[in-house]
Amino acid sequence: MVGAILTWASAACGEELLPIGLQKQLLVDDYVISEKRNVTRSLGRVTKHGVVLEPSLPTDYDDNDPRANPVSLDFGFMTSVLWNEDAEKFQMWYMAWRHAGTGYAESTDGIHWTKPLVGVGATDDEPGNIIKRAQSFSCSIDPTVPWGYPEKFKAGMDSNLDEVAQAVLAHSADGIHWIDYNNGAPVTGRAADFDNQILWDPIKGKYRLVTRTDMGAIGGAKEFRAFRIMYHRTNDLMNDLANWETVADQIVVEDPKGELTPDGVPRLQFHWVTCWIYEGIYFNLISLYTEDPLGMDSPTCDEAIDFYIGTGRDGVNFDRSWIYERKPFIPRGGAGEFDLDRVLQASEILTVGDEHRIYYTGRNEHPTPGVCESWQSNQIGLATLPLDRFVCFEAGDEWGHVTTKPFRLDGDTLEVNIDASEGGFLVEVLDADHQPYVDSAKKQEFDWDNNRIYRNVDGLRLQPRWRGDRNLESLVGKVVRLRFRLRNAKLYAFQIKSKD
Repeated sequence: MVGAILTWASAACGEELLPIGLQKQLLVDDYVISEKRNVTRSLGRVTKHGVVLEPSLPTDYDDNDPRANPVSLDFGFMTSVLWNEDAEKFQMWYMAWRHAGTGYAESTDGIHWTKPLVGVGATDDEPGNIIKRAQSFSCSIDPTVPWGYPEKFKAGMDSNLDEVAQAVLAHSADGIHWIDYNNGAPVTGRAADFDNQILWDPIKGKYRLVTRTDMGAIGGAKEFRAFRIMYHRTNDLMNDLANWETVADQIVVEDPKGELTPDGVPRLQFHWVTCWIYEGIYFNLISLYTEDPLGMDSPTCDEAIDFYIGTGRDGVNFDRSWIYERKPFIPRGGAGEFDLDRVLQASEILTVGDEHRIYYTGRNEHPTPGVCESWQSNQIGLATLPLDRFVCFEAGDEWGHVTTKPFRLDGDTLEVNIDASEGGFLVEVLDADHQPYVDSAKKQEFDWDNNRIYRNVDGLRLQPRWRGDRNLESLVGKVVRLRFRLRNAKLYAFQIKSKD
């Protein structure tokens, strides 16, 4: 359970070997863990860098007129930010005013953005940055086809802003000029009016489509929101677009407290959910809709949206613990900050060097006392996270430990993502029966007594060594377990690597 001490949980005898190989192991769950003691599972802490994109063009404002209506409540409501390695630039697609469509921006550093007039404006006869007359637009880059291919970029969106709100798909060679698949014929039923994400799933080898779906009333206080997951059966979107299989539908929060609003619907609802697949993990990026805990008096300003993550291994089921513990991935801001009341995630997370970039849209809709209409415009911000530091096992003043399930050692070097800047850690190497291995060359065990305790270290790729400057070379090919011992330290990930 998140936020509580994880007590001893011994593995049953005869555990099957995990096929770890050289895959990095993010410790977001217990997939590789056999036992643990005196540790908690903690969420990584992001750093906010403020606003990187604001409304500036007429089409960014409601009614296309910043003078008559100087608010942008739709701006950035759905956003995708991707790195185009071929053109060496960041590309952004954001919701402008909903009746204008999808705006486009680009950047060389991901911080300073321009809005090139590569599309249309308020009308099709004037220049602007609107590249698609659609809302609920989510873009991905397809890694299975080369750059310049007509289907290199893929996008999901709603069906031409109609009231039915069904998902349609489109493709592009450059992310700017778009062609609808199958003349814009929809591929889902009702409730695709929020982020409609299509992306390639390298784990399943299929195209994945995630859209919103309804559980209750359409709109209003009694609306009950959920989402669906679909996979394409043939991967031939050009000639077989409609061949989707819905593998899960009406996915809801499943709040164990069962909290309801005064209108009788669940208090916690998925506003929308997108997916980012990284290091064998499905990261669900969750826009969670709930009542505002800040206690605003006006009934029209009592909603808040938080950004949570949930992780899973099969593409459908995922951990909701952070939601139940009310621990957002990017917390909302304080008084006067642009993200005070709503934090809306972009469709994916970007990895740039040794950090993850998380773009998000914030809104401060806290009113001036007695004037609820004084809402501020949406703005797009940036937060960062050190590489792979999403979730950790954390120990306090008392030594704790985490022991892996058995696996065959395919490399001679261990890399650890560890923050022991105010504490210490060490690693023992055990056999399948939890007994310390003995180095056949130097006749020393890989146990506590023959270990090096690392103190006051903080590294994304720290390579532990054992006494005598030993690595794991003598154990390659053997079945091992790793026991990480921690004190005032946080363990995020590990990876077995090979010099070859």
